[in-house]
Amino acid sequence: MLDLRRMMLLSDLADLGTVTAVAERRCITSSAVSQQLRVLEKETGAILFRRDGRTLTLTRSGHVLVEHVRRVLGAVDEALSAVAATRGSVAGQIAVASFNMGVSMLAAPTIQQLRIAEPDLQIHLQQAPSQAGVRLLRQGEVDIAITCRYDFDADDPWSGLAGDPLLHEPLVLMAPSHLHLRIRGRGLSALAGESWVTGPRDSRLDTAVERAGKSAGFIPEIKHRVIGAQNICDLAATEVGAAIVPRLSVPAHLEGLIVDGLHLGVRTISAVVREGRQRDPNIATILRTLRTIAAEIAPAPRADRLSIAS
Repeated sequence: MLDLRRMMLLSDLADLGTVTAVAERRCITSSAVSQQLRVLEKETGAILFRRDGRTLTLTRSGHVLVEHVRRVLGAVDEALSAVAATRGSVAGQIAVASFNMGVSMLAAPTIQQLRIAEPDLQIHLQQAPSQAGVRLLRQGEVDIAITCRYDFDADDPWSGLAGDPLLHEPLVLMAPSHLHLRIRGRGLSALAGESWVTGPRDSRLDTAVERAGKSAGFIPEIKHRVIGAQNICDLAATEVGAAIVPRLSVPAHLEGLIVDGLHLGVRTISAVVREGRQRDPNIATILRTLRTIAAEIAPAPRADRLSIAS
């Protein structure tokens, strides 16, 4: 019989690409990972991966086995959910990963509400970028991942996962006050030659600025790069440059810097779980609370440009 732990290492490899990354994820040595993968090949009698430089690429046999591993893990999740449903109560520990803004916007309020409403339910939170959160979810290290996905992101098939969209959040332009009239008259092309504030290179907000400039016929002149939408807002508040940020990252006292009427893209904030865990009463309670909090966020200022995901 195949060893499930070895098969999980192969699934890790499919997600992470290198033995080193798998070893770090599982807190074991790289040599131990390699050894277990070689044993798995002997057990299956098939070549499961090939070395491509510093990475290991799965063969067709490897991909087939990974798909089946994920189904097996899904069946285990369904079994755990079925057992949890027999308890008739909400109690136990649930691990949640959330991207940066999701912590203050959704995760923290959820923990606060359920600490009172469901005192026997313990939520353990860790901050992680969306892709890392999904990876942790797949590895079974967290039970729920709060993620964001921009409408220009490449499709990322979530086999074995279920996404519960919570909010559709528009991207907005923050610009120095003296440029607003010109932008309303000429659109984004009015910012050709002006300075910009955005995130690190190849970050999503950096991509949003590059795409916006390209659509308006110019290459944005990036003057400042900082990590986090809230830091971008703070720097844009000094009016040293224009910025594109998610709407909910703009604090109320800076709303006057937003230029209305521009369509710059949307990001969807979701709660993602493994399909087999959806019936778990603990997870269902947290998802229900997240939806309630998201519904309370939507009627915030400028609610005409926020919407609850249906």
